[in-house]
Amino acid sequence: KVSTTMTAGLAAMGTGAIAATKYFSDLGGEWQEATNQVASSTGAAGKELESLRGAMERVYADNFGEDVADVADAVALVDRNLANLDQEGLTKATEGALALRDAFEYEVEESTRAAEAIRKNFGTSVEDAFSLIAAGAQNGLDYSGELIDTINEYSSQFSKLGFTADGMFNLLQSGADSTAWNLDKVGDAIKEFSIRAIDGSDTTVSAFEDLGYSAEKIMATFAAGGEGANTAFFEVLNTLMDVDDQVKRDALGVSLFGTMWEDLGVEAMQAMADASTAAYDTQGALEQINSVRYNDLESAMQGVKRQAEGILWTIGEQLEPYILDGLNFLSATVIPNVQTAVEKLGGYVQSNVIPTIKTAAQWI
Repeated sequence: KVSTTMTAGLAAMGTGAIAATKYFSDLGGEWQEATNQVASSTGAAGKELESLRGAMERVYADNFGEDVADVADAVALVDRNLANLDQEGLTKATEGALALRDAFEYEVEESTRAAEAIRKNFGTSVEDAFSLIAAGAQNGLDYSGELIDTINEYSSQFSKLGFTADGMFNLLQSGADSTAWNLDKVGDAIKEFSIRAIDGSDTTVSAFEDLGYSAEKIMATFAAGGEGANTAFFEVLNTLMDVDDQVKRDALGVSLFGTMWEDLGVEAMQAMADASTAAYDTQGALEQINSVRYNDLESAMQGVKRQAEGILWTIGEQLEPYILDGLNFLSATVIPNVQTAVEKLGGYVQSNVIPTIKTAAQWI
């Protein structure tokens, strides 16, 4: 009985160790598969791949993404679409993209391209780029389903006219809040003006001169870009809106904005003329989106589970070789030796102790 009990106990210890080792192995295998996917889709290796893996672990522990594979796909897309990000920037960008996906159903691929357009054209940080997109969506800029496409297509045109990222969003907001029936028209109006303002055509020259400007000087100002071009844009637009003769104003408007002048209408153009150049109020949009992720028990428990997995994986990765060595030692040495010793003890008791006890009992 002693032999059987001790052997069973040691076997149970071995089974528990095997189960723990399998858990760590499965968890490690899942992460390794995800890491391999990132490596193959980005071409990263060495230190670069370590940085991507670090971002994956952080994003997963922060409770973003559906699972490890989903996080890996998102990190890979962010790495491809957003240039020159360090691990911290990559983490923030991935979390921002996943937050936008969860809140507004923007795919990671499209939101990261929009964020990169903002970064490239306005020199904005990746965090601010995602915050602007999130705030714009919350403020109704996607009313026509064109916010992401408008950012991608027209950011460069806004930049040519000296707009900042905040200025672009303020002007888009002014159009959305007025009579513009879709956001693309607002962006297209800026595109038309940025082209016509420097093309030197007879219609452009005539329009500028009719508004009281030196065509040569004002076109040079727009060609130079920057703050001067942005100031000139609003001056020209306000001057145009002040023309009393409606027929003349519309003709000049078409000369400078093309058919977008007619498509948007006077009310929308006036709203654009009155647009603020101050910072666009993001109101902590991303932080607000992320904060509600933990408003239910299931999400909170999932977050705790992921953090625990990260700790256990780190421990398991370090302990796995020792666990394997222990299992081998237990299987090859401890269990057989203990079993042999107990069996010998049992034989000695059976052959010597029990007969002696029986003799003593008979004598008594």
